[in-house]
Amino acid sequence: MCSATVKNIPDNIHNPVSKLKVGSIKSDTTSNIAFIIASAIATKHNQQIDVDHIAIYLQTIKSSKDFYYSLLDIKKTFEYFNVPIEAKKNASPFDFLNLSNEILIGIDHQNQLFALVGSSQEYVYLIYGIMNRKALICPLKKSLFIQNFTTNKFLILR
Repeated sequence: MCSATVKNIPDNIHNPVSKLKVGSIKSDTTSNIAFIIASAIATKHNQQIDVDHIAIYLQTIKSSKDFYYSLLDIKKTFEYFNVPIEAKKNASPFDFLNLSNEILIGIDHQNQLFALVGSSQEYVYLIYGIMNRKALICPLKKSLFIQNFTTNKFLILR
């Protein structure tokens, strides 16, 4: 559903995300999640945060190679970096679409973490991490989003 190169990303998403430094980032789970968190902070608060510092913190909370980051781990990471975030349960995909100016962190039906960083009349914009040192931003039609994202738990940056 997504592509690594996306055209016509709104400036309020593109500008803060493009300023994130991805020099030493690898294409692994920890680096991708660190990038998602940094993107959410940069987009919401227009504040730059070091992706490597987030990755190092994430590695300290998960010590084994075979790991999975839960939404609780992600929430703790935001809190560690003094970014207020709240958890929501029993939400529907429609709840995502009714919010404005919030950044949402969720898990899709393939257990991939994403940040919903903006929306337009027709699209939502999801960040999935990085690929080949470029942000993997997915503009997704709202109808497809509703069909494919069945999570009922997410985190929200207000």
